[in-house]
Amino acid sequence: MSAFKKLLLPLIFATAFFSGCATMAEADSWLPEEEAQHRVEGEKLKPIQSKLIAATDEYLGRTEGVLKAFGRSYYLDCSGFLMAVYYTAGINLEKCYSGYEGNGVKRLYSCLRDEKLIYNAKIPAVGDLIFWDNTYDRNEDGLFNDYFSHVGMVVDVASDGTITYAHHNYRQGIVLEKMNLFYPHDREYNSPMRMLGSPPAPNGQSLSSELVRVFARAWKLPKSFWR
Repeated sequence: MSAFKKLLLPLIFATAFFSGCATMAEADSWLPEEEAQHRVEGEKLKPIQSKLIAATDEYLGRTEGVLKAFGRSYYLDCSGFLMAVYYTAGINLEKCYSGYEGNGVKRLYSCLRDEKLIYNAKIPAVGDLIFWDNTYDRNEDGLFNDYFSHVGMVVDVASDGTITYAHHNYRQGIVLEKMNLFYPHDREYNSPMRMLGSPPAPNGQSLSSELVRVFARAWKLPKSFWR
């Protein structure tokens, strides 16, 4: 995984707010514009971002069991993976669960929304969380109404805008996959995301770029969330 221990490549695309998210994107942006914009020409990763990448490397390829992080155990699912990564890097995302309802993904989103760290963009930052809707028929009603169904983390952004993200794939375990919001319907740039066997999605939406909702700069949570 040495490729992800390098600095980010210079970005040739200016950041623009992403208006093509699958659901209600226009209502999901709280991070101030000047902070959401990702300008990294010549900029080094912050220490916390480097720690998140190093922590991700530890869990890649895991397909079963639980994830251990400094004496804590986390379920091997999408939100459990991110809690283990963040806890290893020094941030306790479990604190986001207290006082919120819903599945793990929705609780993380609600917490980060209240901390005003949610935003829409085409170019995120390393360490940011990615929220997706409708990745599978979670409520088993056959409809395309399954919000906050999956979450992953950005580990790299290439010069053409291709995002490499880490997440828990329901068949392959913890893996790296890709997404490019400049080419949202191109399978060369975007990994499949909707679970096989789910009811067909409207307009055939199935790629990571077609189901993405928002990003969240969770590594900017206040010190009260740090261990």
